[in-house]
Amino acid sequence: MITYRDSHDVDLDQLAHLFDVAGWAHLGQDRAQLSRLVANSMYVVSAWDGERLVGFARAISDGVRNAYVSTVAVLPEWRGRHIGRECMRRLVEGEGKEGVRWVLHAREELHGFYRENGFEPAENMLRRDRRTK
Repeated sequence: MITYRDSHDVDLDQLAHLFDVAGWAHLGQDRAQLSRLVANSMYVVSAWDGERLVGFARAISDGVRNAYVSTVAVLPEWRGRHIGRECMRRLVEGEGKEGVRWVLHAREELHGFYRENGFEPAENMLRRDRRTK
């Protein structure tokens, strides 16, 4: 039985492992940064099988008009069970989120998943890549 938490209460070691198997090992290497990543996200949803973290999603937002879905990950052995879909639903729906425009950046192979969750391509987007030191 999967349970969901709409809170910032996430086991950082398990989150680091989830990011590692999702291909984002760099996100979990520095626990202080990982802690800030979670704490500074306005919306956080996690999926649990008992005490095991199996899915995670987060968004950065002003809580009024705009939100950026930054991270969605599900352990490989738990994919295909609609855990990512439920995390997304909880992330973008609910009281106080009606007027928020949700945006995200996703690899081409994930567009179908996000379209199933109500996202559509946008032609009027610009970006500036991360700068390194």
